[in-house]
Amino acid sequence: SKSLIFNARWFELVIVLLGINLIGNIFKYKMFRKEKLAILTFHISLIIIIIGAGITRYISFEGSMHIREGETSSTIVSDDTFLRFKVDNKEVQYAGEKKLYLNPYYNKPFEFNFEFEGKPINISYKDFIPNSIDTVVDVANGKNIIELVTVGQGGKLSRYVESGQTKFFGNLPIAFNNNDVDEAIKINLTDSGLYILSPYDLQYISMEDSSSGILNKDTAHLFLNRRLYTVGQVQLVYKTLHESAKIEKIEAPQENLNGEDALVLDVRCGDEQREVTLFGGKGYVSNNTIFQMGDLNFSLVYGSKEYYTPFGVRLNDFKLERYPGSNSPSSFESEVTLFDNRFGGVEFDQRIYMNNVLDYDGYRMFQSSYDKDELGTILSVNHDFWGTIITYVGYFLMIVGMVLTLVTKKSRFNTLRKSIKKLRKGTGLVALISLLSFGVNAQEGHNHEHEGHKHNEQVNHNHQQTIDIKEVVIDEKHAEKFAALLVQDNGGRIKPIHTMASEVVRKVTGKEGFNDQNASQVFLGMMYNSPQWRETKMIKVKNVELEEILEAENHYVSFIGLFDEKLNYKLGKYVEEANRKKPAEQNKFDKEVLKVDERANICLMVFQGALLKIFPKFKEENNTWYTGMDYSEFKTHDSIFVKAMIPMYFSSITHSLKEKDWSLADSTLIHLVNYQHKFGGAVIPPQSKIDAEISYNKLQLFKKLFMYYALVGVLMLFFLFADIVSTRKWKQVAIKICTYILMLLFLMHAGGLAMRWYISGHAPWSNGYESMIYIAFITVLAGFVFSKSSKMTIAATAVLASLTLMVAHLNFMDPEITPLVPVLKSYWLMIHVAVITGSYGFLGLGAVLGLMNLLLMIFRSSKNNDRIGKTLKELTYINELTLTVGLFMAAIGTFLGGVWANESWGRYWGWDPKETWALVIVLFYAMLLHLRFIPKANGKYLFNTLALFGFSTVIMTYFGVNYYLSGLHSYAAGDPVPIPTYVPITVLVASFIAIIAYFRNRKYVK
Repeated sequence: SKSLIFNARWFELVIVLLGINLIGNIFKYKMFRKEKLAILTFHISLIIIIIGAGITRYISFEGSMHIREGETSSTIVSDDTFLRFKVDNKEVQYAGEKKLYLNPYYNKPFEFNFEFEGKPINISYKDFIPNSIDTVVDVANGKNIIELVTVGQGGKLSRYVESGQTKFFGNLPIAFNNNDVDEAIKINLTDSGLYILSPYDLQYISMEDSSSGILNKDTAHLFLNRRLYTVGQVQLVYKTLHESAKIEKIEAPQENLNGEDALVLDVRCGDEQREVTLFGGKGYVSNNTIFQMGDLNFSLVYGSKEYYTPFGVRLNDFKLERYPGSNSPSSFESEVTLFDNRFGGVEFDQRIYMNNVLDYDGYRMFQSSYDKDELGTILSVNHDFWGTIITYVGYFLMIVGMVLTLVTKKSRFNTLRKSIKKLRKGTGLVALISLLSFGVNAQEGHNHEHEGHKHNEQVNHNHQQTIDIKEVVIDEKHAEKFAALLVQDNGGRIKPIHTMASEVVRKVTGKEGFNDQNASQVFLGMMYNSPQWRETKMIKVKNVELEEILEAENHYVSFIGLFDEKLNYKLGKYVEEANRKKPAEQNKFDKEVLKVDERANICLMVFQGALLKIFPKFKEENNTWYTGMDYSEFKTHDSIFVKAMIPMYFSSITHSLKEKDWSLADSTLIHLVNYQHKFGGAVIPPQSKIDAEISYNKLQLFKKLFMYYALVGVLMLFFLFADIVSTRKWKQVAIKICTYILMLLFLMHAGGLAMRWYISGHAPWSNGYESMIYIAFITVLAGFVFSKSSKMTIAATAVLASLTLMVAHLNFMDPEITPLVPVLKSYWLMIHVAVITGSYGFLGLGAVLGLMNLLLMIFRSSKNNDRIGKTLKELTYINELTLTVGLFMAAIGTFLGGVWANESWGRYWGWDPKETWALVIVLFYAMLLHLRFIPKANGKYLFNTLALFGFSTVIMTYFGVNYYLSGLHSYAAGDPVPIPTYVPITVLVASFIAIIAYFRNRKYVK
């Protein structure tokens, strides 16, 4: 995208023309008048943003700085890639460079033409091969090529050097039949064989007899097969000599990590011509490729280049903190010291971590990544002081312009409000100023899915029992006490077992409980009396074909039913076949096989007790909790307690079942609770938070709201449409009652979000599920904002919120509360994401209002023309107001996202898929709201149709980017899942409605 569009000259021309038009419009429409202040501010802000972008594009740069602990660096490796070249005759030198954005699809040819010492020289583009590797092809009149085997990132790698050429292996030049480079290791072919001459001592070891030795430097030695030669960090083996051959570049398979990007150039000097291949790429500082043509020396290199700061940065210490019991980073930071010998000497210490920047002398350094051994840091560096400042000023003025649009008396926004008042004969619109102070945030973070361990055998896990009871039912009150016990999940979060039990039972059975038992009873029963539950048909199966294979009853199969008489896993071959396919190629049978396999794995882990991490360890560095089976991890007498506690607890359950008195089991749980608080207090949440989480689980609020919103919303729409046909007082009363009920549901929705916020410790819009329930909340809020102008809006938003909550509870959405990744631990989560995601609610309302207006056009007739015409005009005005607010929020959220990115990693715009599609939303709805200036395109039909179909840009931004494209904002990685069948059906239905409305509307357009 950068190469073909965003960094292309024609795109720059478009931006320049936009700036010229903005300036021209300021004078053409006389925007310096007081009543035009809001529009003037908009135009000026865009002009300033364009200027800031130009400074960033042409003057500034960004890159990365790698520092190991105890070392000092002043070197920045650029993010951009360059072709650099030099030509000299040992007396005079000519140099040049060109910034390149090469990609595997299409690259516009380029060339350099110049004269050097009277000789015409041409350097031109020939090919670009991403992730390339060499291969040798036999040809007539070819050259001798030596094949050397070295070690790359993915293992052994063949490298080829042709006669007369010098290649770099790391920082070591190796020449074959070429004695021009003094510091190179020279391999020469003579009549008596291959000889190697090195300016360094060579260590070798023979692969045949394991003999070893050292070859002295500056002395020619035979270069033999099956010897491993070592020079510093470079190891190589002579494999073979190819005679009369040539080297060709091919793109390596995706899984091959040894490939390098290859830029192929044609170099002409006078009558001589030579093909040169340069290796490099982003973040890679390549070695120069050196050769001679005629009596001139050429040096070419492709890749990132180095910038040097006027100061040094020393890494004193790198620290990485993980979530308790998890390998997932909670935060990482660099403790550095900055030295500057200018200005009389400057020296200071600073900690650099996510969202905490080192800002000095126009350079901004951000914590980006770190070395695998955790002894080095990678800082992203940005040098864009003026570009950032000017762009921020533009963003600020744009927000000011939006505020002025909402409050200025003669703005389009307030003109529409007055028009609605006239239509409603005095009824007013709720002031929208409160929206500007409404603290809204949302984040499409990364959804985390639990994957069960694959199994190939049945586990026969029995607990000692003294009573002969096959059908054991755990006492409900005791199960509730057990559910209040704390457990650590795979992500390191400490939560009540009630949460884990709910997740497990819902995943396995598709229900909140099973066999008239709640989730806590089922979960405890599965561990205590696993033989009973292994034979219980509790694993959900939805596919008819799979039901027949597994002999399921009423869509359920038992764990033991997944195995045949010889204990062979019935799903084994089907799971293997499904996993071999890409997700997009998997059919419904394959998907259900994988789901049932996952459910079986979860059951297996529950039967084994592998999920029951309830034992904290004293002075554990990472606060990891363990299961009873991990007692060997405990080196003190605690190991006895950990090993014996679960069997003792199960024995107390046996006693309680026998005596029908659960006091012993209750008291045994108290020992576990005391142990957890004694040794795990550092990570145990407050009791109020634990109680709140259990209550949250029991309420299942958002799942219930989905049904309630739908019921009340549809009922209210029925009364509203009936009232349009014929007004009756009882209908007005029914509409008012529905409004109050929806207000109550909205308050419950707000309470649910607040409860989730309190439980998780962060704003409840950090992943896909949370952002969906938040969007539903904002959607209903938008309905209430415009409800005084038309009750139709609140009814429509209730239905839309219901659909949104329904999507939130589909299988691919995970409602689990998860920890935040380091970059999301920022107040920007409270600002950027909620504003931009909140805009989806208003734009969604615009789509629903557009659909309703199209339906009104269809049902319009000569009898109801006046009444429906008035309603149509009113709803179209409301729709424009709604889309205006949605556009403002989308624009503010997009720009604030740029600010967040700039404050987190020094790049406020990089054309990431999410950034690009967020801009598409802004541009589309800005175009839609400007249609009124275009003759024959300013009618109600086109406006409402585009309002309906324009919501597809939001759907693409939210679902398409998150689940189909790669980037910083993606929830899913790898191959995309198939598009649901209801998507094309919905598009067809909406298109059919739009076509019918078009022909019906033509009869009544004046």
